[in-house]
Amino acid sequence: MTGAFKKEVSFNSEYRIFTKAGDMLWVNERTFIQRDIEGKVACFQGIVLDITHRKKTEKALRKSLKTQEMLESIINKSPAVAFLRNNIGRIPTNLEKLSANLENWPVDYISENVTQFGYSVEDFLSGKVHYGNIIHREDIQAVAESLARSVREGYDSFEMEYRIITGDGSIYWVEDRTLIQRDSKGKVTHFQGIVIDVTERKKG
Repeated sequence: MTGAFKKEVSFNSEYRIFTKAGDMLWVNERTFIQRDIEGKVACFQGIVLDITHRKKTEKALRKSLKTQEMLESIINKSPAVAFLRNNIGRIPTNLEKLSANLENWPVDYISENVTQFGYSVEDFLSGKVHYGNIIHREDIQAVAESLARSVREGYDSFEMEYRIITGDGSIYWVEDRTLIQRDSKGKVTHFQGIVIDVTERKKG
């Protein structure tokens, strides 16, 4: 008998329904039309799937992306350059090795307004420029030592003023405000924060 019928999808839609308790759910209805050998409709059959969780997830994702775009727009119009750097691993106590590690420290994210320092986002993300490469040679060890101490002593942040070399070779003073992110075991996973140009204040 089943073989005498032709089945085809005729309706596929997402909409909201109310439960008996008054709650609202999102559902996906897929209805099939059963026709006889002459093409006449014999019956309808289908399924209704609860997709409320998926809809909530999609809404949250859209909101998150919108918030991220808004924050990036605000950051890129501000003087503060935002960054994200993964942990360079176990920070050595030897200053020479420590500063070398920092010099080879890649950046995983940096805001577009890094152009104010004469670099592009691609310079950092491609590995052409590492963050430590732009720190003044006379300041690199002090920065590395201070960061290592903050990590070693369990601090959740690192703040310091030091000099950087811009893309055109100029020397700028910056204030680095870094948050030290750790996992549940206290191990450092990554660093995120902002770098602000304070050259004019230093000159004053």
